[in-house]
Amino acid sequence: MSATTENETSVITSNQSLVDDKPSIKEVLKNKPFMVLFGAQFIENVGRAISGLALEFFIWELTRSPLKMGILAILWLLPFVIIAPFAGVYTDRLDQRKIMFWSNVLSMIASIGYVIIYLLRNVLTFTRTYWLVVSEGRAIHVTEINYGWVIWPLFILAFLNSASAAFFFPARSAYTRLIVKKKNLLIANSIGSTVFQIATIVGFVIAGVLAAISYLTSFIFDASTFLVSGLLILVVIRIGQKPPKVEREKSKSLKVEMKGIIKDMRIGYRTIRDYPKISYMLVIFSAITFTFGAINVLFIVILQGEMGLNQMWYGALQGVMGASGIITAIVLMSMGKIKRKILLLNVAFLLATIAMYLFAVIRNPWGMAAILLSFGIVIVCINIPASTLIQETVPYEKQGRVFGTQQLVQGIAQLIGMGIVAIIAEYVLPMITLLVSSGILTIVIALGFIYSGRKGLLGKDYDENGEVKEAKINNINKQLEDSEISIEKPKPSSFTAGDSSIE
Repeated sequence: MSATTENETSVITSNQSLVDDKPSIKEVLKNKPFMVLFGAQFIENVGRAISGLALEFFIWELTRSPLKMGILAILWLLPFVIIAPFAGVYTDRLDQRKIMFWSNVLSMIASIGYVIIYLLRNVLTFTRTYWLVVSEGRAIHVTEINYGWVIWPLFILAFLNSASAAFFFPARSAYTRLIVKKKNLLIANSIGSTVFQIATIVGFVIAGVLAAISYLTSFIFDASTFLVSGLLILVVIRIGQKPPKVEREKSKSLKVEMKGIIKDMRIGYRTIRDYPKISYMLVIFSAITFTFGAINVLFIVILQGEMGLNQMWYGALQGVMGASGIITAIVLMSMGKIKRKILLLNVAFLLATIAMYLFAVIRNPWGMAAILLSFGIVIVCINIPASTLIQETVPYEKQGRVFGTQQLVQGIAQLIGMGIVAIIAEYVLPMITLLVSSGILTIVIALGFIYSGRKGLLGKDYDENGEVKEAKINNINKQLEDSEISIEKPKPSSFTAGDSSIE
């Protein structure tokens, strides 16, 4: 009788364990710090979409220069190359919530700068009139308008705005791992992606309307979104779990501090190297961002310069891409867990290559809408599995550095790609540039398929017990010794607040 009872108890316990290990959308939705955090990001993303479109169209209207558009795109990306490694290091050292708050403050200041420059645009614009001799006895009256004092301050402010995002991304990704259970990470990232895509739709639709009326309104709206987002981050600071305190010996000089930062960066590089799936993902992802640099530079040039589409069309097309991304994120959310993330990433990379070929040749508005719809699917199928793979496998205390390294490598790749395109855009047709980029991407993706298949990276990410498989990696104690830091362990109660537990 007692033996039967023990067996029944064992079965019940086992079944309960399976239930507890099952991903739960309800648990994530009831996680207040997580939902407030992504509410803040939603509002911020709406503002970024509105000001981004306004800034692009405003500069294009003033200059009509693909080179200037390329410079703007590069300045948006440059902080992810220069700042991302430092952001990753300090994400692992400091309170991620405060990093996110101050990044919002910096973005709000930059957005207020947009407003000031726009209001003073006439004062900052210089006009020079002169006669130009074109032949003997014949001259024409030339008026030369110099927008330099308008364009370059906007470029600097765009850089600052992007610099804040370079700090926000690794901090948000690492903090998500702290407040969300490991089993729910795919769901949490899917919700985050859905929030981003909805913000894209709302933001670009509103952006198209506002930009057609007034760029000033767009910039004011953007500044207000960062204010609201910052207030919500303050709520997260109040109700969200405090990250474990990192004890470090205080640096005696700037030189010692820089040596410590460089050493921490190297730990991030080694951590990526120790996980074959993550390192493979990063290499191929970087190739994608390198070739997609052509799209970033030429998108406005093609839409307005070649196709004659206005701001409303731009907003509608971005809305289509956002809608497809939302549907894809919901599908991934309903799955709860993806067992073969590298396989899904390879398929997404292949679809991205096909879509890029189509983007090179199609100049029909409805065809362009179909292409952006596919881009929305591809982007979500890349971003969600990639972030989840890092969060599931990399120890929490190293995730800031890994995400920072990811931003750095991809930023360098995209920066080089956009730089090349920005230089040749004045002389080479967009179609030719895009076809060459597509050809390069085809070669990289083909080699990636072969490599990942031979190295066994397409297999399952989990073992028979549902645990994440680990590649070659040192134990956590050795990692902490390498980084010369010690983590002050919180009291047991501080890590058991409902859904805020670290597994």
